[in-house]
Amino acid sequence: MNWDDLKLFLAVARCGTISGAAKQFNVQHTTVSRRIKKLEQTLGTSLLTRKNNVYQLTEQGARIEAAAIKMESEL
Repeated sequence: MNWDDLKLFLAVARCGTISGAAKQFNVQHTTVSRRIKKLEQTLGTSLLTRKNNVYQLTEQGARIEAAAIKMESEL
């Protein structure tokens, strides 16, 4: 797993939108979307679902979020 991809995933999880995460890192929303898809492919599972224009964590997404938060705090 790439830490940069996990940081973007955490940003989406926290703010609920791809565009919000993109603004935090000063990148295009397409970059965030592409990196999240790559992370999902690497892990072999869906991490986010879109509902009413907001992204919500799947069960697996919540597990990855918890692990990423722990990694973030240790860094």
